[in-house]
Amino acid sequence: MKLSTNLRGALFTVFYLLIFISISFISTDVFTIIIFTLGFVLAINLVAKGLNYLKIPMKIATIISLIASMFFLYLLLVLLVPTVIKEISNFIIFLNDFFQKAQWKILLQNQPENIINNIENFMNALQPKIIELLSNIIELLPTYGQKAFTFLFFLTIGTIYFSFYFDTFKNKLQYLYPKSLRNSARAFYNETFNQIEHYVVATLLASAFVGVSAFFVMSFLGIKYQLLLSFWAAVTNFIPVIGVVLEFIPMIIVGVSSGISTMLIFLLIMSIIHAIAFIIFISIMKDYGRVNPVVTIFSLLILGSLISLTGALIAVPIAMIIKVFWNTYIKPELERS
Repeated sequence: MKLSTNLRGALFTVFYLLIFISISFISTDVFTIIIFTLGFVLAINLVAKGLNYLKIPMKIATIISLIASMFFLYLLLVLLVPTVIKEISNFIIFLNDFFQKAQWKILLQNQPENIINNIENFMNALQPKIIELLSNIIELLPTYGQKAFTFLFFLTIGTIYFSFYFDTFKNKLQYLYPKSLRNSARAFYNETFNQIEHYVVATLLASAFVGVSAFFVMSFLGIKYQLLLSFWAAVTNFIPVIGVVLEFIPMIIVGVSSGISTMLIFLLIMSIIHAIAFIIFISIMKDYGRVNPVVTIFSLLILGSLISLTGALIAVPIAMIIKVFWNTYIKPELERS
């Protein structure tokens, strides 16, 4: 039986996507560098397009966007990394003291004894796991430092070269397909990159807004470890669905030590900040990337279990690719008379 044009295009696309994903099983480090490089390039390309819309030549716009992004990245690393590493050590001491003094019992005043006992058992079981996790991170910091240097080197080189050849790369992808399938392939990749570009920029801005806002709020309320927790807030916002939960757990622990009223005010303000960040995200995305939440959750579960943290970071883009794939190849085939 001869396959239709759509189905043949779908098979070619699935084949190439599987080759790309298979890199993660060969080398997670290489795959992570590729993903972050592609993310940076997409963000730079979208900003360059905005500058080009203001009558700035595209090459000059790309150079401006590239220099600005690289300067901001390395400035952020120089300012944040030493302080964050120092605060991690202090945070471990704080956590140990927090659990030993059972400060979380402040939240359970006037509660039934059986509830207090159950939560106490849970917290006692949680304590060694959290301390062990953070201690392992500190022990592995020298190793992470070496990997970080390699990561930043290839990220910088890859971003510089790829930024200038990105449009050429997109145009050449269609030539991986037979001539009869190139029109649909070109439409698929153009729409895919367009949606992911907007997602990357929207996520970056929303995460930066949450991180910076959290820092100022914690500084105003006198909550400790402002830099560490605000950095953590920005990073976890890149993870869909569970990112907010991961963000709030250490914030609640630190907030309890500052007093119940302070913690409640802090959580209320952070909820408002997240609502504003969501509005920023939606306003940038507009009609782009409306993915079914169920697809996103399953994408997160599958990729998170297969590729760990990197899989969680690309869960939404993969869900977007699946949607574009469906609309480009499968839906027209199903609606054929």
